[in-house]
Amino acid sequence: MAVDDITKLRPELLEKSPAELRRQRDEIDMALAELEREAEVKAKAALADEANRHIEAMLASAKFLHDNGILPPRLVDALSRNDGQFNPATFLRTVSAEQLVPRAARPTGEKKRRRVRDASGNLVPSKASQK
Repeated sequence: MAVDDITKLRPELLEKSPAELRRQRDEIDMALAELEREAEVKAKAALADEANRHIEAMLASAKFLHDNGILPPRLVDALSRNDGQFNPATFLRTVSAEQLVPRAARPTGEKKRRRVRDASGNLVPSKASQK
């Protein structure tokens, strides 16, 4: 049998302000979202392990083919750094279960303010500092 009357269930809640109750509700919602995310991360751990085995195999295969001159030049170029060194690990990186579960988007609010530079690369003073 469920109690539907808040005065009998949790009367102390009626003593709090609406803003305090909203803040507590938001905190509980964030905690629930984090618990759900942690459960998803645990579920993706096996997938991340399998993906890392495949990535390691791809790296070993690319290195073997490159060392024996079998890897096509276009792939050598694609897997080489800007300085010309063959390094497929720069592009093929291991993953973690955390990376496979995206975080929830932050609520949109004010835009983050960034320091502005002029054409010569010098910082431009803000309008507030010029007043």
